[in-house]
Amino acid sequence: MLILFVKILVALLLIYMLAVIYAYIFQRRMMYRPDRHVVTPYMNESPELERVMLKTADGLSIEAFYKEPKRTADGRLYPTILYMHGNTGPASDAAHKLIPMADEGFGIFLQEYRGYGENQGNPSETGLINDSEAGLHYIHMNQGNEAQVVYWGMSLGTGVANGLAERRAPAAFIQECGFTAMVDVAKIHYWYFPVKYLLKDTYLSMKRARSMTVPLLVLHGQRDRTIPYTQGQTYFETAGSEDKEIKLYPEGRHVNLYDYGASNDVLEWLKRKFKI
Repeated sequence: MLILFVKILVALLLIYMLAVIYAYIFQRRMMYRPDRHVVTPYMNESPELERVMLKTADGLSIEAFYKEPKRTADGRLYPTILYMHGNTGPASDAAHKLIPMADEGFGIFLQEYRGYGENQGNPSETGLINDSEAGLHYIHMNQGNEAQVVYWGMSLGTGVANGLAERRAPAAFIQECGFTAMVDVAKIHYWYFPVKYLLKDTYLSMKRARSMTVPLLVLHGQRDRTIPYTQGQTYFETAGSEDKEIKLYPEGRHVNLYDYGASNDVLEWLKRKFKI
């Protein structure tokens, strides 16, 4: 009986070790889901955007989507929102969130990533940050010294946005359903793996936020089961900005904050911050 027990234990240990190895090798396939869609009632709605091509620092051609900003009544150029979407589906699934801002006159840059949409390449933390930096460069090249760029990240995109902010500070920062670090999310969904030692793409958002000084808005649903709202709260409390606000939605989940007025909340916040 003891020998049988030992054999079973060894077999289970072997299966577990194989699962760990599989998770390590294929973790980016598990993290990045470009072939799926973020299914919402609004997923086919979008502001009118122009297709543009970017060249990244590591030599890739990346498709993204852009709408030029209008001018305010006193002649100022509206800020441009650089939107970095989550890990699932193409950027177009999230375009509906930006309609109120586009209608107001804000510029829109809907960032797409390598390996997503029609883009070639394989997603990674450094790669996605490079893609978004290419988007930022495009905005500055088109708008010159008048450019004011607001970073808006959602879910995985908050990690990308924080990584970009570490390189080049925005005019303001919006975090929607974000996390403190990727390992903190992985521990929730893959608690049975030693994720701390496996992750290649760490997205250390909270660490990066400590040096943030620009206006910050944090949005999170209190019924979010993908990334608990407590991570959004912790990020908010840690962020170095003295001008920061947090908006929690009691019924909000991970992808439905739009249903509870989040886009209009963002618009009103932007208008206050930029005195429009």
